[in-house]
Amino acid sequence: MSQFDEVFSSSEWAFAFAEALERQLGDERILTVGSARDTVAELLAGTTRAVALEFSAVGGETGVVTLLAGQALGAALEHAASDETLLTACAGALDVAVRTIGERSGVDIDPDAAVETDAERALDDAAGRRVIYPLLDGGDLLGCVTLHVRPAPSAANGPSAAVTGDAPGSRSSTPVNGASESETGSGNPLGASYVLADVEMGVTAELGRCRMTVRELLSITPGAVIDLDRARARRSTCW
Repeated sequence: MSQFDEVFSSSEWAFAFAEALERQLGDERILTVGSARDTVAELLAGTTRAVALEFSAVGGETGVVTLLAGQALGAALEHAASDETLLTACAGALDVAVRTIGERSGVDIDPDAAVETDAERALDDAAGRRVIYPLLDGGDLLGCVTLHVRPAPSAANGPSAAVTGDAPGSRSSTPVNGASESETGSGNPLGASYVLADVEMGVTAELGRCRMTVRELLSITPGAVIDLDRARARRSTCW
């Protein structure tokens, strides 16, 4: 279990990064973030530059927040920087993201200095956990921001925990009472397929409520998914 589990369930730090980067750009564009994903293959296919900010946390975990900027975003950021360098343009927004991660998780974080790095190399490290949020200007993909957290050395090198059962929410591949999944109604352990045949009913349900900023409200597009307060997470605009 990681100290940053709650951070991975929320896009708050990514929105904070996008807002800070928008202020740095200083133009009329409104940056939003897309839905979390595991890969950025469609972005890396083009010209991409990366700026990363490493941090360490009490407990031994380490992490890094990385901006992967497409050609257009990289050029705009350089133009907005006082010394016309991408590193200077991104450093403040990366620091905001890391501070938000620390506040959200309640973990004391010690950040390093931001550095420009190789985009593909930034994603090479497979250890730990990673989440990726696309950066959008309307419907245009400008780049993405990633959070990668590595476990403490003792946790990474220690013996793996014994598995005594299926993880919560997972479906066991083991047949029940010798029956296959198809025979038990798509994995239903009671072997019953619950079908309501020709039964009409009216259902009213309140799923929950949420609060959002004006920025988040403006970023909602058709097909967007919004997490409710009950889950204590904010999912970003679908892209």
